[in-house]
Amino acid sequence: MNLNNLFPNSKMTEKSPLNFDRTVAGFNITEHGIKSFTKSIKLGPLQLTLNARKSGVLGSISIPGTGLSKRNIKLF
Repeated sequence: MNLNNLFPNSKMTEKSPLNFDRTVAGFNITEHGIKSFTKSIKLGPLQLTLNARKSGVLGSISIPGTGLSKRNIKLF
């Protein structure tokens, strides 16, 4: 899965005088552009969250409302 076309290259070493970080319709947008896409799915008592970014697709499984989760499961 190649996500390089979805997420433009940006220079992360440049300091910005204004920081911007917002999630709109599942897309995480910063002052450097779109960084990732997140989608959560509820499966019975569990919640599965997928996060796609340049480095690959990560997932997490959690029990909503408890704070219990297993994060950063490498999927692709």
